Amino acid sequence: MAAACGASSLVSGRDWRELASGDIDAAFVCSPPLVWLEGAVEAIAAPVLTDDRFGDEPLYSSEVVVRAESRFRSLADLAGARWAVNEPSSWSGYWVTLARVGEWSYFGQVVEAGSHHRALRLVAEGAVDGSAIDCQVLAMELRQRPELADRIRVVASLGPSPIQPVVVRSSLAAGLRSDLCERLLSLGGPVLEHHFVRRFVAPPSYAPVAAELSRRPRPGAPARSGA
Repeated sequence: MAAACGASSLVSGRDWRELASGDIDAAFVCSPPLVWLEGAVEAIAAPVLTDDRFGDEPLYSSEVVVRAESRFRSLADLAGARWAVNEPSSWSGYWVTLARVGEWSYFGQVVEAGSHHRALRLVAEGAVDGSAIDCQVLAMELRQRPELADRIRVVASLGPSPIQPVVVRSSLAAGLRSDLCERLLSLGGPVLEHHFVRRFVAPPSYAPVAAELSRRPRPGAPARSGA
């Protein structure tokens, strides 16, 4: 996809704050950093998944997974259990769960896995009882590791939520932004479908994400005065 969009280089970012430097022209980023970057980047496109649940809209969900042989049958059953989060900039692996349960004290123990892949592994190994996994990541993992289907079970779906966008730095030249957007919106075919993506469209509204984030201090940020 990077080649099709004319990228001169592709890097794997370590932290969403790197996007504030202006050194990166375009990136995939989860929705909380899009809000936190406060205008340093602009969403220009978002993927539409092949999953029919989302009605051909740029949406996704988080699947609550547990170990196959566990007693848990719902998110409610997981109250007081061991839970793995992705990391605090992840909507699908962190904030969507927090929005549903209210406080992390809902669970007996919360472990920061650092990625959906590791959180899923922790569940499959029985190191934790449950986690919320990005539905696209879960679909990819189940295809690449079909044996997982016998080790885990989905007991709930959180969402749908506006899917993570492609963003550009706000200072990017208008012509380059327009060209990149045009290229993204023209993409399709087997390569995208291999990743369970049908096409790219204009980004959805991230207002629901911003509203939820505004209710709580950003992890690692100082508390607001008077909060």
